[in-house]
Amino acid sequence: MFDAATRVLRLAFVSPPVPPAAAQSDDLDFVAYAAHCTLAGKLRLDAARLTDLLNGSDELHLVDILRLGHDGELREEASVTLHRDELLVVKAGEPRGDPARRLRTRQVPVVVGAGPYIVHGYLHARAGADPLVHVGRRAPMIPLTEASLGYEVGGVWRRDEASTLIINRETADWIRPARDSEATASRAGAA
Repeated sequence: MFDAATRVLRLAFVSPPVPPAAAQSDDLDFVAYAAHCTLAGKLRLDAARLTDLLNGSDELHLVDILRLGHDGELREEASVTLHRDELLVVKAGEPRGDPARRLRTRQVPVVVGAGPYIVHGYLHARAGADPLVHVGRRAPMIPLTEASLGYEVGGVWRRDEASTLIINRETADWIRPARDSEATASRAGAA
């Protein structure tokens, strides 16, 4: 009668909804780099880490936005909904996620070209695996540590530093191993 079960129903008991005033504590400062602008605002974190949220969502709803165009124009917006494919790079901060879920990896210096941005940082790849093959097998939003991002705004070259930048593999133009001189420069800039 039944050939095979295709879905499993699981029930979970959850606590009642959090009042709106308390919910604000889960909003985090969010900085995203899109093709023509940088966006800074607040994002509701509904996952253990920002990378998990970005990989698990096709859209993000941001509030209290400042938008800096690459032409130098600054605009404020109450809210905006972004599709993940509009994000080239995202700056990550706290929370870093559960240390117990971290795997042993090796750091590989890489350079990424994404639209008008050049990103230097360290990709964490499994030991023994080809890091660039591994990138293609991962979810699209990939963190780089000790990272820097270079780009031009209003005719002036800028360099932003971050402990972690999350690149969107699907919107990156290219990803390659960094040369020794690039890795050294990136690490010196992040110090």
